[in-house]
Amino acid sequence: MEIDYAEVISAENELNLAVGVHFEDEPDSYYVVDILASPEGRIRSLELLFNGFSCKYTFKPDEKEQLVRYLNAHNPLALPWVIPDEEAGVK
Repeated sequence: MEIDYAEVISAENELNLAVGVHFEDEPDSYYVVDILASPEGRIRSLELLFNGFSCKYTFKPDEKEQLVRYLNAHNPLALPWVIPDEEAGVK
């Protein structure tokens, strides 16, 4: 998964971010990861969208980690972004 950008869509009671991605096996298809998070940066949900429609995609743990690393490196809101262990697939 290649990440192109991240932008904050709203920042009221819950943060909504859009992260542009594409996959190595589909280099010409661009997707958006819709992220909902608490105001403290705790990620509550991830949804992969294509042309605004849900792909019903289940993110792999390494893809979730990659998204968190990207958000922390490019930090749109200067928050420490995290995915709780149960959301990241850690047992």
